[in-house]
Amino acid sequence: MIPALPSAGGQQETKRTILLVDDDVAIVKAWKRILELAGYRVVTASNGNAGLVAASEEKPDLIVTDRSMPAMEGIEFCRQLKLDLELARIPVILASAHPVEPGDAAVWDEFWQKPVSLVVMVASVRRLLNASS
Repeated sequence: MIPALPSAGGQQETKRTILLVDDDVAIVKAWKRILELAGYRVVTASNGNAGLVAASEEKPDLIVTDRSMPAMEGIEFCRQLKLDLELARIPVILASAHPVEPGDAAVWDEFWQKPVSLVVMVASVRRLLNASS
């Protein structure tokens, strides 16, 4: 059972788009549902290459990506985003079941250790979206 989540707020916030990039279908399905219930529009991609295409087409307000994916892993995906002036401004959350090296942290804005709680997830998304508005 999903605990009650506070709504995302006013009209403008409900239209904010989040790109979720992960190859784990169960995580994509669960996180997409959670974020939609919190009032966000969610688009998905199954790997870093597809994520770059989706980011270019959608121009999301926030990107959440997994670290371990086929074709292009999450840290490289974050690096590629930073090379595009238009995409570099988008806040990025990197998620992983494994710790990451602190030296790479400059290419993402926040790190989620999996499993991440619903409270942390929604609070983190709101904080980053509010900071980027």
